[in-house]
Parts: sequence; structure tokens; C-alpha cells
Amino acid sequence: MSVLTLFSLALFAANVLVNIADLDPHYKDWILSLLVFGLAAVALGVTVFAFTLIIMFLYDGIKIIRKEGNRWTNYLSLAMGIVIIFFLFFYPQLGKFSHDSWLVYPYGFLWLVIIYLVTIMMMYTLTAWINLINWHVPHLDYVVVLGAGIMGKTVTPLLAARITWGIEIYQKNPGSKLIMSGGQGPGEDIPEAEAIAEYAINLGIPKEDIIIENKSRTTNENLRFSHALMKPNSKFCIVTNSYHVYRALVLAKRQGLQCIGYGAKTKWYFTLNAFVREFIAYLVITKRIQITVTGFFAVMTIIAAAFNF
Repeated sequence: MSVLTLFSLALFAANVLVNIADLDPHYKDWILSLLVFGLAAVALGVTVFAFTLIIMFLYDGIKIIRKEGNRWTNYLSLAMGIVIIFFLFFYPQLGKFSHDSWLVYPYGFLWLVIIYLVTIMMMYTLTAWINLINWHVPHLDYVVVLGAGIMGKTVTPLLAARITWGIEIYQKNPGSKLIMSGGQGPGEDIPEAEAIAEYAINLGIPKEDIIIENKSRTTNENLRFSHALMKPNSKFCIVTNSYHVYRALVLAKRQGLQCIGYGAKTKWYFTLNAFVREFIAYLVITKRIQITVTGFFAVMTIIAAAFNF
């Protein structure tokens, strides 16, 4: 919603400037120059953004494979970089083969889908950053630390960052409780919540200030089961890694829960790869609207083909 507001304000400002130019020709030249400069700045920003993304995805993709191993999920950054290169430099060339043939319609349909997905990704990225900023935070009654994979009984560095950040927030809210949330997954000897609690106790947190939620298997369940352990009308926050905050907040909102999110620091080379995974998960969460928009593009394409537009 914040991103839509920013776009709306930009369009409103442009409209005001155009109206001023119509009412008073004296301002027409400098307003026209301002609008041209604004469009040029946007075009330059998009170009720089695209090339920066390519470099970041390719470098990050190679880095994470070397650091984290040869798992398919570690190829997301590299794959995204290759996909961006293909659609920027090679896909437009395919348009040459679609002129004066039926191929122009599926080619145009795919372009619409690509532009739509790029727009959604940009909005998702900006909104995710905005949601990491918390202003006028009320006193919190509960701090929910979302679980992540553990190795046997050992907390991973990624999960340790969540716990440490959660403890900091808990200490800034006297009288609050920590809810450690996470069930037992494959390759784990104990539930994640119990490992998190033990880690926090070893850092000096009183056992009576820790509540364990050890049944959840997904982020949705983390939120629902944790909220069930709270007193009515409690104010709470969720603590996870920065790349995961926005999706967690979206899931919380869909359950009717009002909360804020805090993002723990993550190794920079891991963040971008995880961001791609989170964006894909976001598309799955919002699949109804994504299917609706894509379906609309398909219908428009079929109508254009039927009437030979």
C-alpha cells in the first residue's frame, strides 16, 4: 500500500504541474523541463537498476553456491540473473520472427506478463524495505522469534541472529515475554522452539520469560499457534530475517493479526538468493490475483487475435 501511495503522489504532482502550465504559460517552459528531467531520471534509474540487478544476481549466485553448497535453492540468484539477461537482450530479438504472423500474439502476451512481474517485483522490494522501518513502536507484550532449520540440536548462525535480535527487543520492553516458535522438521533431533529456548537461556534469559510453541511447521502456523498462546488484546512483534519479514507480515494480516516485524541481519550473499525465494512464495500466497491479472492479459490477447488488431 505504501508503494501505491508513492506512485499516486508522483502522478498527482505531475498532474498539478501540467495544470499550472495550462493556467499560466509563464511557467510552461520550466515545468516542461522539470517533467522531461523527471522522466529522464526515471529512465536512467530503471536502466541502472536493471544492470545493477544483473551484476548482483550473477555475483551473488556464484558466491552462494561456493559458500553454501550445491543445492537447487542456491541456484535462484544465478538463474534470476540469467533470466534478466535473456529478456533484456535476447527475447526482444525473437520479435523479429513474430511480425506478420500469429506469433505476434503470444509474443505480446509474454511481454505483458514480464512487464507485470517486473513491476510487482519492484513494488515488492520497496514495500519490503519500508516494512523494516518501525515508527512510534508501542510497548510490546510478546516478542515472537520465528524458527528456522537447526542441525540436530544446534542452532544455525542464521537462527542465532534471529534469537539475538529478539532478545534485544525483549530487553527494551520490560515485562514482555519471548515466544519461541518452531516445530521439529526433517534432520532435527528436537523441535526448533526448544533449541531456540535453550540458546536464549544460555544467554541469560530467565526461563519463566520464555514460552515455547513447538508444533508449527510453516510461517502461517508459527503465527497462528503463537498468537493462541498470548493474552487477549496483546501487542506483539515477529522477529525473523530481514528478507522474510514482509511475507510474514502479509500472512499475519491475512489471519487478521496486527503486529510489526523486525529483521535480523543476514549474510549479504545469502539475502539476495533468499529474497528470490521469498518473492516466489509471495506470488504463491497471492496466486488468485496473479492468476486473475494473467488471465485478463490472455483474454485481451485472444480478443486481439480474433479481431486481428
